[in-house]
Amino acid sequence: MDAQISASFDRFYELITPPRWKVEEGLARARTIANTMKNSRQEVAPYSFKKFRLIGSYARATAIREFSDIDVMFEFQSLTALDFLASRPLLAGIRHLLGQSADSAIRISEMQEVVQIEYPGGLLLDILPAVKNDSQNYLIPDGLNGWRVTAPDVQKSYFSGRDAVSKIHLPEFTRGLKYWNAMRGGLVRSYHLESMVAQLGPHLSGDYAIATREAFERLSTTVKSPDPVGHQGELSTYLSSAQCEAIAALCRRSAADSLVALEAQASKDYERALTAWASVYGSLFPSNSLG
Repeated sequence: MDAQISASFDRFYELITPPRWKVEEGLARARTIANTMKNSRQEVAPYSFKKFRLIGSYARATAIREFSDIDVMFEFQSLTALDFLASRPLLAGIRHLLGQSADSAIRISEMQEVVQIEYPGGLLLDILPAVKNDSQNYLIPDGLNGWRVTAPDVQKSYFSGRDAVSKIHLPEFTRGLKYWNAMRGGLVRSYHLESMVAQLGPHLSGDYAIATREAFERLSTTVKSPDPVGHQGELSTYLSSAQCEAIAALCRRSAADSLVALEAQASKDYERALTAWASVYGSLFPSNSLG
C-alpha cells in the first residue's frame, strides 16, 4: 500500500478503536455487579451465580468507538432443570436486583436477551445470563422465553484462526467495516458482519485499500452467512428482502467509491483518493494527508 494512504488507514483504525479505559471501567462495573449477586442470590432464584467473563466485540478486538456495547456473560448454575424454566424470569431477576442502583438506567433489551445498563458518561454494559451446558457450550436467552446454545470459546478460536490465515489484520479491518455499517444505519448486526468478514478474510489482499474494494464487491452479491460455529443457523434471517437489497446497493456504491480511490492513488492524486476513502468509510477517515 502507498505509504501516505497506509498512514491514513492506520489513523482511521486508531480513531475508531475504543480507549482502553472504557473496557477497564466496564469490567470494574461488572465486578461490582458480580459482588452484588454473590450477596443477593435470592434475587435470581433458582439460580446460583458463578462468575463473569468478557465476550463479544470487545473480547474479539472488533469493538468500535461510540457504537459497541461492552458484553459480559454472567454464568449461573441452575438449581432446576432448564427444561422446566423460562429465560425471562432470570432476566427479570437480574433487572430487579440491579434496579436498586441509583446511578444507572437499567432495562431488559428489546429482543429479551440481555440486561442493558447505561451509566453516566455513556458507558453501556450488556449483561448476558448463561447456564453452562457442557464443557464448551452455554445456554442463553433466545428472546422467546426459551434458551439457545452459544460457545464463546469456540467463537474466539474460530475468529483467531481466520485472522491467522489472512494477509491483513482481520480484527482491524473488521472494525473499519463495522464503522462503515454504523454510519449507514447499522442494518447488519455485529456478529453477522464479523462472521461475513471472517469468511472473506483469507481471500482478501494484504493491502487494506484493495481489500476494501474486494470485500464490498463480494458482500454486494449476498449477505447470507451461516453461523461459523454452527449454533445460530443462517445469520441473515432477521433481514427482509428489501433490507438485503438495500445492503447490496450500499456495498455496490462503496465498491465503486473504492475504485475511484484506488485509481486516484495510482495517479498519485492523494487529495482525491483520501476524499474518496472518506466517502467509503465515513467522517472519521482522514480526508487529507495530515490526517
